[in-house]
Amino acid sequence: MSIIKTTVLAGLIGMTASGTFAADLSRGMLPPVPVLVESTENWYLRGDVGYTRFTRPEADDTSGLIAGRMAREGVGDTAVLGAGIGYRFSPLFRADVTVDHRLSSRFTGLPTDAGFTTGSVFDRGRFQSSTAMLNVYVDVGTYRDFTPYVGAGLGVAYNVFGHYTRTTTDALGAVTQEHLSGGGDWTFAWALMAGIGYNLSDSFTLDLGYRYLSLGDVKTRGYAGGVGADVESIASHEVRLGVRYAFD
Repeated sequence: MSIIKTTVLAGLIGMTASGTFAADLSRGMLPPVPVLVESTENWYLRGDVGYTRFTRPEADDTSGLIAGRMAREGVGDTAVLGAGIGYRFSPLFRADVTVDHRLSSRFTGLPTDAGFTTGSVFDRGRFQSSTAMLNVYVDVGTYRDFTPYVGAGLGVAYNVFGHYTRTTTDALGAVTQEHLSGGGDWTFAWALMAGIGYNLSDSFTLDLGYRYLSLGDVKTRGYAGGVGADVESIASHEVRLGVRYAFD
């Protein structure tokens, strides 16, 4: 009988010690679970700067000598500036309207040699794009003042070609430079975002984010008439740093 009592007592002591150890472990060693910080419904302003890296677009070219898809084309990296106003509906959901402008960057293209057996043709121009977007976000929880988020946006882009020139070198080495009229086009734009916010105070949040942005296309003015270029599937990867200021 004494053996049974001793065994039961040892088991109770062991269970108590295990519970105390688990409680100490959860308090001292395990990280706290992210929580949704209570927030009143409020408006906020935002401002952003960033770095834009364009993906390789698709470009078609046409003139009296050449026609078809360009063999090599690209848009150079540039900076982006943005501002917007938003509204927080709950600790989980918010939305904003943003306007962004990507500074002028270099476009280069090497048209296909179809129908042009000797010599070379080289296109060069300046590209810039502005967007107006409606964006929605999900803040997935706050951990030590850091709040990760994901989001998506829909809107319009205004893409502009300027200072577009075509340089042709014939078989004898003679160089001809032709200035083509640039152009501007309104197109549909969409974006996917992810990032993290850091609460500097009750009103200010530092925002570091990534955005994939589809910008549509742009044509030179003479493309429809048979001389010019049509650049399609323009997209960019953007790394952005901004500040959000919340106010009632």
